[in-house]
Amino acid sequence: MKKIALTFMAVAIAMSSSFTAFAAPETMPDGTVFDAEYYAQNNPDIAAVYGTDKETLFQHYMMYGKAEGRQAFAGNEVSVTKYGVLLEPGDENYLRAGYLAAGFDYNLTPITENVYYMLEDGKWVEHREPLKTPRVSDPAANFVRKDWSGDKRYQDIRNEVIELVAVSGTGTEINVESRVKYFSGNQQTYEEFSALLDNLSIDLVKEGIVDTCYMFNSYDSSDGILLDPYRPIERYADIYINSNHLQSRESYEEHPEAWAYFRGTITIPEPEPYDPVLDGGAWGVNW
Repeated sequence: MKKIALTFMAVAIAMSSSFTAFAAPETMPDGTVFDAEYYAQNNPDIAAVYGTDKETLFQHYMMYGKAEGRQAFAGNEVSVTKYGVLLEPGDENYLRAGYLAAGFDYNLTPITENVYYMLEDGKWVEHREPLKTPRVSDPAANFVRKDWSGDKRYQDIRNEVIELVAVSGTGTEINVESRVKYFSGNQQTYEEFSALLDNLSIDLVKEGIVDTCYMFNSYDSSDGILLDPYRPIERYADIYINSNHLQSRESYEEHPEAWAYFRGTITIPEPEPYDPVLDGGAWGVNW
């Protein structure tokens, strides 16, 4: 026991003496505020494995630490609303949880190689190529927190949501298409409107106007044609307010990093029990 304690002290002294001075948080090239010294000192388990190099610690934070709720700098403590949604700082985590709530999936495990198949001599052969930069499947990866309140589209959709809540009542589940229409002429205008909707969704929850909110960039597909999302076309917002019926316990068990953002206040339905009578027999269907 004494030997273990002495070993731990030796490691701690070595770590403390190897810190590079980062007296204040830095703005990294992608705009993220990060303090390597703070991150290492407050996450000794990470520093013990990855060391105290600034770039290495920042890479860990972006790929793992942020999703795990680790703080990037002093004063970066999270705040949670009565609904358990992680808001400022850390809005990107709220957006990620929002995608889960809407039934979307993601995988934060880094993908290190590109896998593809080619037909060779009549057989499909698997090929693997290592990626220069690992990537993750994360719908919030490119999310940028920005003040869109001066944009007329933002103002019009926000006012529309306020009207909907006033008519339907606070807490009522609402799913509508926005009256606001705009013409998307290219990929840039499409992605710009998507970013506006993501930020507006967070703002509406933060202001207490709605309990939960999810919006996405949509278009009229009544003609039955599946259109390229970047094709020039008139678009609108699909608005889901106070809707949590698409959540599942399995989704949160697969993504424990998002579980903390819904701390039991929002009901997550249990899976329905299997009923062999309803599985084909009652409907005359054989699977």
